[in-house]
Amino acid sequence: MDVGVVSFILFVVAMAAILYFKRSQIEFQGIIAISRTKKLRSNIYNLGEKYKRFWGIYFNIGIIAGIVVMIIGTLYMLSVTIDVFSGISSPAFGLVIPYPTSEISYNSGFLMVPPWLWIIAIPILLIPHELSHGLALAANKLRIKSLGLLALLIIPGAFVEPDEKQLKKASKKQKLQVYCAGSFSNIVTGIIFILMTHLVLASFYAPAGIYYDLPYDKINGSNVIGNSTLENGITVLQTENATYLTTQKILDLQQNMTEIFVFEDLPAARNNISGTLKRIGNSEINSPEALRAALLKYKPGDTVEVETSNRTYNVTLADKNGTADLGVTPLEPTSLIKILAPQNVMPYEVKDKNLNPILNFILQVINFTIAVCIGVAIFNMLPLKPFDGGAVLETLTNSKIANISSILMGLLLLVNLGWAFLGAFF
Repeated sequence: MDVGVVSFILFVVAMAAILYFKRSQIEFQGIIAISRTKKLRSNIYNLGEKYKRFWGIYFNIGIIAGIVVMIIGTLYMLSVTIDVFSGISSPAFGLVIPYPTSEISYNSGFLMVPPWLWIIAIPILLIPHELSHGLALAANKLRIKSLGLLALLIIPGAFVEPDEKQLKKASKKQKLQVYCAGSFSNIVTGIIFILMTHLVLASFYAPAGIYYDLPYDKINGSNVIGNSTLENGITVLQTENATYLTTQKILDLQQNMTEIFVFEDLPAARNNISGTLKRIGNSEINSPEALRAALLKYKPGDTVEVETSNRTYNVTLADKNGTADLGVTPLEPTSLIKILAPQNVMPYEVKDKNLNPILNFILQVINFTIAVCIGVAIFNMLPLKPFDGGAVLETLTNSKIANISSILMGLLLLVNLGWAFLGAFF
């Protein structure tokens, strides 16, 4: 039986057993089960008081970060909604749920993840988030009524319950520290795991080539006056002024379009090169600079051996302003991508093949944890009640503005989720 199915069954059975055997200590509110406790409050108070100066600085930074994240999240929500209505992209939102699967997959508004991955990542998300709310309350000498765990059906969660009356009377700064604390700690957790990604890649992996694009153009389909097919399956399109390359699959996808995308007639496209680029002749290619340096060793018309992650090709280089040209455009990620997602900058190979399963597991956990922590931080800071972002906006402005924002953001969210769900039927 698939490990994803087994882990899902065990997860459901474990959650059901906990809810059953602890039912006398659980408060049921419809499909939500809540377990409250006053334990650990003294530990949180002590920690908040002991390092009060540090927490003051930490949570002040959290206010700035929270407001910035709120603005970014709002603009992103608006941008995605416009793109969805324009037909440019699909909805970028979805509910993350444990599912009987071995691989992460997205389908109709749901991001389905293996239960074992969920079980590892969710505590890393919840504990810093709720603990930070508690510490912000303690550092500001505000009362914590209770803390505990909850479950929406089988989906676990956690909470720290403040004294709402006392919090309502607190200063704006105190309120903002409390409301921004959870998302800020999720961002900090995400940054820590990003640093872990850099450490794992630097310690156990080596660069294994570069990613690239094939130069393309856009032409009017009616301008094509002839076509033929090469032995390797590449389709050659002839116009009055130039020759272009494509594949039958790409043509089929564009059959009802007036203007079509085609590749320029260059060696990489003509030889149907695919996979990450690893070597040209005797030169290893691990950066755009290495690619340019390798091509300088050859003249236009030279035939050279090109190795990718898929296979090795014998390619005759083209002439580009008197220099040899393979016909690829190296992808050069922005500095932000290099920092936040180093695994997407270039392909990597593990140095010790025996460690490959373990390292793949570690990176999968790290990457999912980063995505969940940063995603929840942004989502939670949307100016939408009852999320923390809604409370932040109300504190900064007033309840009328916060209520209007909540209605608008709620509609945008429903549109995106609804559009994603409808994708399953249309």
